[in-house]
Amino acid sequence: MALVIFSIPEDRRNLRRAIRARLRWLGFAPLFDGVRISPHERGREAGRFLDELGMGAYSVLTARQPPDVPQGVAPLDAWDLDGIRAEYDAFVAEWESLVERVRDGAVGTAEALRARTGLMDDWIRFPGVDPRLPEELLPADWPRRRAHGVFAELYDALGPLAETRVRQIVARLAPEPAPLVRHHTHRGPADAAGPPDGPGQCR
Repeated sequence: MALVIFSIPEDRRNLRRAIRARLRWLGFAPLFDGVRISPHERGREAGRFLDELGMGAYSVLTARQPPDVPQGVAPLDAWDLDGIRAEYDAFVAEWESLVERVRDGAVGTAEALRARTGLMDDWIRFPGVDPRLPEELLPADWPRRRAHGVFAELYDALGPLAETRVRQIVARLAPEPAPLVRHHTHRGPADAAGPPDGPGQCR
C-alpha cells in the first residue's frame, strides 16, 4: 500500500483542502492527520501532484502491514466500510428488480434509454466512493461484485434498446447521422464493424 505523509501550515487552508480532495480522488484515505493511505500503488501519482504544488514537506512511502502485530488503528479503519457497503446495497436495491423485466423483454426503447441513463449516473459515483480495496481484506459478503453484476448486465442489455430510441430521436431531427448512433457495452464501444442499419455488435 502507498502512504503519503505531509505537513501544511494552518494558514494555508486552501492548499490543505486542495491536497485532501486530490488525494481522495486518487483513492487515498486519512489514517491520521497529515497521513493518507491507499491500497494501490498510487504513490508516484501522488508525489507528482504534490511536487507540482511546490510542496516541500511531504514523503511518499510504500508499506506492508506485518501479520499478527497489534494495531491501535488498523489501515482498514481509514475507510468507512459500512458507508461504502450501504452505497452498494442501495444501488442493488434500486436496480436489481429491473433485471428480470429486461430478461423477460418487458422493457421498451424509451424506458430503456431513461433507465440506462439513470443507471450510469448512479454507477459513476462509485470511483469516488469505493477505493477498491483488495478482496482478501474485505468481508466475504462484500457487495461490490453483486452490484457490478447488476450494473454490467443491465447496461449491456439495455444498450441496443436505448440505441434504437436515440436513433429514432436523431432521425426526426437530422436523418443523415442517425445510422451512425452506436451504444457502448460496459467494457467498451459497440463493434464499429456492425451493420449501419442495425444495432452495433457488443464486444
